[in-house]
Amino acid sequence: MIANRIGRLELLFWWVASIVCAGILAAIAAVLNNTTIGYYPHPLAEALILIAASILMLKAVLSRFHDIGWPGLALILMFLPLVNVLALLFLLIVPGHKSRNLYGEPTPFLKPFRKTGSDKAPD
Repeated sequence: MIANRIGRLELLFWWVASIVCAGILAAIAAVLNNTTIGYYPHPLAEALILIAASILMLKAVLSRFHDIGWPGLALILMFLPLVNVLALLFLLIVPGHKSRNLYGEPTPFLKPFRKTGSDKAPD
């Protein structure tokens, strides 16, 4: 699950992962429906895939806004045409707070997969 604060690289990761997963799921749905991608006899499958990808992307943007110290209401920017592109570029350029802010501690990208000396149990 996405943390309450994420960095620039993790935002880019979640956006790309959402798009790739939505494409794979759309291809699977097209094969199962025996149609081409883009036209389904039952558009509900495509709609559910796009809604799920959109929710994941919006959660990542919300966490990124929290990382720079902005409230969740800033998410409204993502629903304004052209402003959403500028907001995304802004989120990819502006660094987050290095220390704790109102939304918690900063989380390093892929923390569970990193091996550090501080992860060792005390004797």
